[in-house]
Amino acid sequence: MFAETSEGRFAGLYDLAFNPVLRRVHHATLQLAQKYDCHSIIDLGSGTGAQARVLTNHGFTVTGIDSSTKMIEFAQRKSHGSIRFIQSDITSFMLTDSTFDAANICLVLHPNPLEIIVKILNKTKNLVTPDGVVFITDYGKGTGFSGKMANGIIRFIESLAQKNHSKNYFSFIEQNGIEMLSTIPSIKIIEKKMYYHGALQTYVISFLP
Repeated sequence: MFAETSEGRFAGLYDLAFNPVLRRVHHATLQLAQKYDCHSIIDLGSGTGAQARVLTNHGFTVTGIDSSTKMIEFAQRKSHGSIRFIQSDITSFMLTDSTFDAANICLVLHPNPLEIIVKILNKTKNLVTPDGVVFITDYGKGTGFSGKMANGIIRFIESLAQKNHSKNYFSFIEQNGIEMLSTIPSIKIIEKKMYYHGALQTYVISFLP
């Protein structure tokens, strides 16, 4: 994870550009949190706080973690005080006063190499209760014409990102995108949701003992 993400420089435009695309994800994550009877949720890579605000507005207690100072500052300005935002790298921050019913990880895995993805997942395991769930949203391989078109648009956008981000995205896709989670022995996949014909997907997972 990087100390200051390239996205952080454009925090003010991030919601305008991505919220219309991610609105379905925000709503689906809310429904999942309700379905699995979550109460406290940690949002890892919380960005501008859009998902945290949706969850908080429906009665959940949310803590947001993001490595970008600018993203955290923007999220705090847009959110009311009941949301706790912490500026920190996901893999190294220390939080000893809370254990969460659930974690949310949206578009956080693909900008990172595999070894950092594993560290993020290990950190997440330590943050949720033994019977807790994790909602992971990231890119997959779309099906049909519409899915392939969506993949093409995503590839173009990701090719314009910071060099390491772009490189890691293409490596992530070569490893089957979010479907790589099915190869990790310590993870149980509970259910999946797909958007844009599979170009974007949410996995609900738990960690095996």
